[in-house]
Amino acid sequence: MEWQQLLMENTALINAQVVQIGLEREGQRVTVTGHLADTALSPTLISELSGLQRDFAETQLELVTQPQASAVAALHALTMLTQQVRQRLLPELIWPLSMPPTLPREDRDIPIAKLDAAAVAYRQGLAHRYGRRRQMLSGVHCNVSLAASLMMGLYQAQTDSRDFTTFQNRCYLHIAQNYLHYRWLLTYLYGCSPSCSPSCWPQSGLTPPAQPVRSLRNSSSGYTNRPGVTVSYASLNDYCQTLQAAVDNGKLSATKEFYGQVRLRHAGGHSQLCQDGIQYLELRNLDLNPWAGAGIDLSQLTCLTWFVLLMLWLPVPASTDNWIQAGQHANEQVAIETPMQVTRQLTEGEQLADALQTMATSLHQPHALQVAQHILTSLHDPANTLAARWEQQTNDSLERATQLALQLATTPHFNA
Repeated sequence: MEWQQLLMENTALINAQVVQIGLEREGQRVTVTGHLADTALSPTLISELSGLQRDFAETQLELVTQPQASAVAALHALTMLTQQVRQRLLPELIWPLSMPPTLPREDRDIPIAKLDAAAVAYRQGLAHRYGRRRQMLSGVHCNVSLAASLMMGLYQAQTDSRDFTTFQNRCYLHIAQNYLHYRWLLTYLYGCSPSCSPSCWPQSGLTPPAQPVRSLRNSSSGYTNRPGVTVSYASLNDYCQTLQAAVDNGKLSATKEFYGQVRLRHAGGHSQLCQDGIQYLELRNLDLNPWAGAGIDLSQLTCLTWFVLLMLWLPVPASTDNWIQAGQHANEQVAIETPMQVTRQLTEGEQLADALQTMATSLHQPHALQVAQHILTSLHDPANTLAARWEQQTNDSLERATQLALQLATTPHFNA
């Protein structure tokens, strides 16, 4: 499929609303002293605020928005929900970091979410397999899809796929394959989990890093499945079969336990995905931005918008599984680099920025050109990245990190 040609033939349909975005923001409820809240989340609050849910723990909020037409609209929806939740939680706060605050000494004192019996049993299984502490990491998930008008325009301009569903599957698989290869760039720019309090590590089976890194959460010490879980993105059929095989072999308890950084999604669930095709992609790799009241800001979502389109613009080699494995290796390297280090992926990063500039010029998108310049500047000056900013302000001090986190939680900044 000649994706670049198809996109250039549909330039009139490409603008800031080219990617629809729904957001899922996680975060721990804490006291004003930075300890996990010891209260249950009010059932009344959950019933009154559509989009408010609990994740693994009773203290772990999940704020979910419906898909919006643009980055601006997506951030506005999440901001409104975050402000409503924050106001109703007072005096409790929403911890602004991906890595949790100081955790209880005993695992049993980390409370599993008070849900129905099946949901509790599922979380107890996760606690047994991964430990409760590892489940306390939080982040932002972005549910993305191409605008319907663009998807239809691309379909009508091509001749390789006879039916629309097959074409849409190929489109989203192409984006997913490249995203998994190049996601290291987002880890570099927006990773912000350089360290964790000593309470993260006991009984976790993990060893703390000797020095701050870019993103513990995006490293092998973060939110990942156990070794041996391999899911193929070579085709939708391969994805469904290998994911189901991991469940059948006991490596996963359910398909929803797959912690891949991209999930192929259908609103009707996994069985509908395999039967009816891909409706959207769930991108799961973004750390919380502690300086953004909503956990993510407009510059990040604008970058993500054009990054997703760039993933469609760029080619994918024939051996997709090897391509994705190479991306996993690159992401691990970048995640454990020190925050002020010029990344070892600099050359490929420069190539990505150049490709984004070419795409932006070809599609007449000045905002994408601005994103490309931001990427290039940040690659050459790591001080522009979130992890470096955090380290500069905290100097690897747990006390300073806690103070700054509480300050940001108490007086959050919202830019929408």
